[in-house]
Amino acid sequence: MNTPKHTKIVITGAGAVSPYGAGVTALTDGLFEGRGCMHTVPELEALSMVKTKVAATVPEMDFSYIPRRDRRSMSRMAKYAYAAAQEALKSAGYETAPQGLGFFMGSTLNSISVWLEISKNCHEGHLELVKTSDFLQIMNHSPLATVSQALKINGPCVGASDACATGLMNIGLAYLAVKTGLVKQALCGGTEEYHPMFSACFDIMQATSHNFNKHPNEACRPFDKDRTGLVCSEGCGLLFIEAEENAKARGATILAEIAGFASNTETENMAYPSAETLRACMLATLEDAHIKPEEVDLLNAHATGTVVGDIAETHAAAAIFGPALSISSLKGHLGHAMGASGSLETIACIEMLKRQTVLPTQNLHTADERCAPLAYVTQKEERPLNLILKNSFAIGGNNCSLVLRRPL
Repeated sequence: MNTPKHTKIVITGAGAVSPYGAGVTALTDGLFEGRGCMHTVPELEALSMVKTKVAATVPEMDFSYIPRRDRRSMSRMAKYAYAAAQEALKSAGYETAPQGLGFFMGSTLNSISVWLEISKNCHEGHLELVKTSDFLQIMNHSPLATVSQALKINGPCVGASDACATGLMNIGLAYLAVKTGLVKQALCGGTEEYHPMFSACFDIMQATSHNFNKHPNEACRPFDKDRTGLVCSEGCGLLFIEAEENAKARGATILAEIAGFASNTETENMAYPSAETLRACMLATLEDAHIKPEEVDLLNAHATGTVVGDIAETHAAAAIFGPALSISSLKGHLGHAMGASGSLETIACIEMLKRQTVLPTQNLHTADERCAPLAYVTQKEERPLNLILKNSFAIGGNNCSLVLRRPL
């Protein structure tokens, strides 16, 4: 397939599993109602050396509907992805995966809980307890492989793993694949399953929220002067994308257009991005979308609630857009779902475009004076929205930005 480079790439389906439950409706209703989904974690409470005690996790779900032959090789994050993929396909108008569908999905890590169980059996000399299905759950591309097998997705399957940028990076790669004609249609996003080790590792890096442990739903507070760090989360967000002419030809409902995408890499520091590198990433995205800074109605920031990260992102944005830019982060609602964060938040951005309503930054009461002066959104605002710039930045320096346009 040779797709002209000027072809518009559109989103025609979405699927989600989040701390609000299964489905896009559960996610968007939870966000727009401003409901909290964070809670204390018993395993963290038992670790005195770990300061953070809070996370946001997916409610207990029944995955028995997944055929056993497929389910036995799936980690928890793969089951999230299966559910999200089914929903995305259905919302795009398909009961089964179309021929040649591309699949672009990754995660930060594979299943830590399964890894630990295998390691325990190995150290205790019980290798006979390690099953083939256990190994299949810890491959780097396990969710991608098991879901593509289960749903018979037979096009190119690519699993980019870029830590916290994974979800948005895979949407961007899928956008480029459809744009250049590698695939006609693609399923894309990220998935993640929570383990207390995530919180502990970020705690070691002094990057977690710890001063609101007794009030979990106030713990993650991007841009706020009282923030101390992030709250770990989990889930899966997937989008179905294709060329606009293909979507129109089959009568599909267009949810949004992906107008531009860009990515770059921070080379000076593994943990902390520089404002200049983030600025360059956003500028490259605007250039790919052929839009001017003043046309952007909202920046949906990566902003995890870490002290250094929020400051760098706001200064990068201010250098491009100036102080009038509306900016918000969804981490205060959802926590940081790592590899799934960019795709779950993109689904929320699509809903903001649909409802013509800007979601605020939860728990932002007084902006840190070290953050750049911008128009921080602190309550829901109903107003015209046409273009949203979405950021995802990662430990390791992998940065990406994407522009969403409201369908005409």
